[in-house]
Amino acid sequence: MAVPVSQVHAAVATALNAAATLTAEIALQAVKALVGATPRQVRAEEDPDWGPTYVITLDARASEALRINLELQKTLPGVPVVVEWTSPTDINNDELLERLVEIAHTGGFRTRATGGIDAVKEVSQQRDRWPT
Repeated sequence: MAVPVSQVHAAVATALNAAATLTAEIALQAVKALVGATPRQVRAEEDPDWGPTYVITLDARASEALRINLELQKTLPGVPVVVEWTSPTDINNDELLERLVEIAHTGGFRTRATGGIDAVKEVSQQRDRWPT
């Protein structure tokens, strides 16, 4: 009995979203189910700001890899997924930026402020560089 693709997608998304931490193997299976292709590599990395982040390497051009990244973020909102490509970059920098913003927005990611700066320290360091 064949399971409809939509049910496979829903089951994978539910399992991934329910997991406290994903493993690269779970992410690999999710990518296979959602994308229909076997990635070259899937690895989990710990990002200091975002927590577990999943990096997927595909043998694809930039446009295809970014399309897949967008589909993954639609299915797995809130799960940080980065798709790398090994083939040529076939889009310009403006298109790349637009697609990355769309992926981040679709995934529910917002910019985060890094730790503030110490203005007194910065001014002191600059002052120390210049002779008086």
